Amino acid sequence: MILEKIKLKNFRNFEEREFSFAGGKNLIVGPNTAGKTNLLEAIYLFSSGQSFRAKKIEEMVHFGQEVAHLEARVGGEEKRQLQIVLTNGQVGGQRTVLSRWLVNGVAKTKGNFLGNFLAVIFRPEDLEVIIDSPALRRNFLDEVLSSADREYYRCLSSYQRGLRARNKILEQIREKRTTPKSLFFYDHLLVENGEKIAQKREEFLEFLNQKECPWGKMRAVYEKNVISPARLEEKKELEILLGKTLVGPHRDNFLVLKNERDLALFGSRGEQRLGVLWLKLGQLAFWEKVKKEKPVLLLDDIFSELDENFEELVIKELEENQVLVSATEARQGWQGETVSL
Repeated sequence: MILEKIKLKNFRNFEEREFSFAGGKNLIVGPNTAGKTNLLEAIYLFSSGQSFRAKKIEEMVHFGQEVAHLEARVGGEEKRQLQIVLTNGQVGGQRTVLSRWLVNGVAKTKGNFLGNFLAVIFRPEDLEVIIDSPALRRNFLDEVLSSADREYYRCLSSYQRGLRARNKILEQIREKRTTPKSLFFYDHLLVENGEKIAQKREEFLEFLNQKECPWGKMRAVYEKNVISPARLEEKKELEILLGKTLVGPHRDNFLVLKNERDLALFGSRGEQRLGVLWLKLGQLAFWEKVKKEKPVLLLDDIFSELDENFEELVIKELEENQVLVSATEARQGWQGETVSL
């Protein structure tokens, strides 16, 4: 899988720009504020359907504009023309959808758009996946599986909608506005989809643990929050009191161990970086196994954080993938294409 070209109009700081990339290593060079991270964000959007930093879609639309257009030409065994249209919610004074997704000119749902282009991003901020809250690790699992497995995306979307509805009902029961019988439908919905989500998460982590790690013994330990009718019944009184669902995959976690030590608690900063890299390489390998194509790797400003040995390690592991690396200046001895902003 190769990203051959991307066109951006009214996206972030780009009023209208076009970029072409080679099939191997590409160095994106420009000073701070030139838009290097914005460009990687646009590319990542075609893979994940979401930004790695914007909380709202309208944040990505160029200031003073109503609509942003993004186009990508993807090469490989099957060439694809992908388009994304983002809005601030209003066009010409009329309310409109925030986003549209198209493949070869045909409109798709977001779920059917995902998987047509695969890109893994590695940023200094990704250390948070190791050291921060379980929510970030769940987000990592959801990104990996949603882009590779449409059934997972469907189950996750259904589960999240059901969870929001069930939590509202719990609040209504607490306020005596309805009865516990109102939970029956959503209990069934959450159990059915939650079990499938947990199974697929467990399968991915098992795949990850089977991959050899060149810099020490790494292992992911799945802390599954089992959902079942019995557990929902057991927690019902407390859930009504708190107004939220206390069991299920929305409360899952996993730990990353190196030589059986939890990296979040006992790992050095360098070891934690290696842990994140191990997760990202596992993501690349999993997508390649499922989709039968090599994903693209995006490296955002890693040279400012990583020592030379780690840089060489990253590049060496990814010689067969298309790699896009952002940097503030040209790299001495760089063997690959250079894209200037």
